[in-house]
Amino acid sequence: MIYLDYAATTPVRREVAETIQELLTTEFGNPSGIYAVGRQAKAVIRRARRTMAETLGVRADELYVTSGATEGDNWAIRSQAVAARRAGRGNHIVATAVEHPAVAETLAYLETCGFRVTYLSPRADGSYRAEDFMAAGTEDTVGWVAMAVNNETGSLLPVAELGAAAREQGVWFHVDAVQAVGNLAWDFARIPCTSFVGSAHKFYGPKGIGFMVYRPWNDALPQLPLLPLLHGGGQERGLRSGTENVAYLAGMAQALQLAYADAETAMARYTAQAERLLARLRADGVRAVRNGGGTCVPYIISLWLPGTAAVQAVIRADLAGVAISAGSACSAGSVAPSRVIAAYYPQDPARGTESIRLSLGRDTTDADIDNAADVLAALVGETGKERR
Repeated sequence: MIYLDYAATTPVRREVAETIQELLTTEFGNPSGIYAVGRQAKAVIRRARRTMAETLGVRADELYVTSGATEGDNWAIRSQAVAARRAGRGNHIVATAVEHPAVAETLAYLETCGFRVTYLSPRADGSYRAEDFMAAGTEDTVGWVAMAVNNETGSLLPVAELGAAAREQGVWFHVDAVQAVGNLAWDFARIPCTSFVGSAHKFYGPKGIGFMVYRPWNDALPQLPLLPLLHGGGQERGLRSGTENVAYLAGMAQALQLAYADAETAMARYTAQAERLLARLRADGVRAVRNGGGTCVPYIISLWLPGTAAVQAVIRADLAGVAISAGSACSAGSVAPSRVIAAYYPQDPARGTESIRLSLGRDTTDADIDNAADVLAALVGETGKERR
């Protein structure tokens, strides 16, 4: 099988799996225990937190372990919104219209709780600018939300610029950094935001664990404490109770450190492979238009194949041994247009059901790219014959 859906999930690195397996049996103690085996497990946690904090460029006491980015998005956005409203600051949030469902559905829930959300579509060139967020603001605006890298198109959003403007405006700023962390070796000390999230299974760590970093701008937002998510034994500084997953936390820290170490060389390879794919498709006469405005990361490639249904392309590619995904939501035999693609290209409604996504990873080879191009050329040719 040729796997080209790394944006959905990644395989656990062998060395990370070995670390996890060892810790599951050697450091099994409850970190809350005061006896030796508990203290040893606690030491593993402290080392893992320190490793992650140093890798990301944040403080260890700003990092909270979660079950994944979905939980982190929910926790960070809901906490800051509710805390801001309790402080009498307002109830209006400005967000992009292209967020991951973990963010979009959280915002939709907040709307049922009396919050107002303004969803900004991309500019005509597919970009976002800080002035767009400022123009959408009101006296009641308390927060901004923007993802770092769009999970469908690979578009790179200007979160550093947005964060600097958000701080000036005195509003909190949340970043879903899932598709950036581990691929882009960002120093988050240089990315101004009050919260951001990551998920281990996106950077070759285990599923079911992630992190959220919360660091309020106390000079501009002195009344926005992080609100408790889970009550119980007082773990995560009393804000997210539950016995810690020692082995997975250590595995996540190791996977993150390894991903950052590989990021520069991996990026060069992804850039060359993305260009190779597009060149091969052009040479085969395939009409494939890349989605995403402004700057796109090379490891997420969203392609519009006019006249070819995305769900059909995904199924036929799978039968040919190539795993890709659709730019549209497929369920129960029906296909709904991708709201993200629709936001980028409102003038092309068919684009939302005719777009596929290929995403590259550390195991992707040039031969994989060539074979995938051949499969896409064949299936586009077949659908063209069917239309005739």
